[in-house]
Amino acid sequence: MVPDRVGRTMNRLAESLAARLPGALEAIYLYGSTALGAYVEGSSDIDFIAVVRRAPARSDMQAIAEAHGEIERELAGTDLMGAYITRNDLGKQPPELSGFLTYFNKQLHDDGTGADLNPVTWWVLQKHGIRVYGDDVPFAYEVPEDKLADYVIDNMNTYWAGWIDRLAQHESKQPAELDTQAQRLDQAVEWCVLGMLRQLYTVSECGVTGKIGAGTYGLTVLPERWHPLIREAMAIKRRRAEREYGSQQARLRDLVELLRAIRTEGNRIYHTRRR
Repeated sequence: MVPDRVGRTMNRLAESLAARLPGALEAIYLYGSTALGAYVEGSSDIDFIAVVRRAPARSDMQAIAEAHGEIERELAGTDLMGAYITRNDLGKQPPELSGFLTYFNKQLHDDGTGADLNPVTWWVLQKHGIRVYGDDVPFAYEVPEDKLADYVIDNMNTYWAGWIDRLAQHESKQPAELDTQAQRLDQAVEWCVLGMLRQLYTVSECGVTGKIGAGTYGLTVLPERWHPLIREAMAIKRRRAEREYGSQQARLRDLVELLRAIRTEGNRIYHTRRR
């Protein structure tokens, strides 16, 4: 069962799309936090894959944009993110795809902007995807464990390494300046701690979990020194007010050190398994 807000949103989207594109829409599936049972209203995206019977023409793009505009007006505050692809493109990565649409940042794009199509997406869709419209679609592609781990460790050593470097540049700021940036640091704590713990979980457990599940995992496998920051990240994700730090400077310092520790451990596990 999907959360009420997710269900209402996807039902309206499916109705609006079907009315504007008769016969073109084959199925809609949810993946991401909803499929993993980790959706947090007001905090999580609604991630979807719409399987279409044909590559969208210019007129189809206009119809899809209108459908999303209708949903944004009726259900303001819902953060939808998804892609429109054909059955033959399921399981492929963006370099292999052409002519697919994405809905990202409340806009429709024809160049793959915001595309979240990667081995993690395909793994979750295949194993936990929730069909909310249309007929069952066979997911005939494969996501080998080594490819899943390869993708995640590359992401850890590029995207997340960039986050670590940028956060470290703020460590020299004065406490008073950091105090004015507490809300932005909240966002960084939630996004980075839980995001990198998800990566660690995948490399270690050969599976995928949601952000809260990743936080719980971190509390299980990492030293107690890091537990306050992990608990704080989980509280922020749940939109709760509890905080574990009185000093923003100490929180930033620990954040950088924890992220470095997660990256080091992830790489250790990854390379040990490949020996």
